[in-house]
Amino acid sequence: MKKFLLYFIIALSVFSFAPNFAAEPEDEIKSLVSSLDSCKGCVFIRNGSEHKLDEAKAHLLRKYDAAKSKISSTEDFIKGLASKSSITGTPYKIKFPDGKEVDSEKWLTDKLNELRNPPPVAKPKKKK
Repeated sequence: MKKFLLYFIIALSVFSFAPNFAAEPEDEIKSLVSSLDSCKGCVFIRNGSEHKLDEAKAHLLRKYDAAKSKISSTEDFIKGLASKSSITGTPYKIKFPDGKEVDSEKWLTDKLNELRNPPPVAKPKKKK
């Protein structure tokens, strides 16, 4: 009876946390897409055409909404949806104000690492 009770409690714990795990990638993906706003003056290049970041965010979220049942992690989202055209296979790029371009896969992966590992906040120095 004790073993049964123990297994029951473990199973209950796992299932009670399941919705939190399921929501995590979606929340993280939405935060990642929103982080495009931090790229001031940048444009998103899709199939050779430049798009404003608001257009890019809407496009990426539409792609995610259409395929979310197949996406189990933020990395899946980046590699499978946010890095290239589903039709042509052409890599998406982000163009900086200075004209430099970077593949969206690299930029989004770097930004994901920043979101997951934010730099420590420096404590303000005390006045003497």
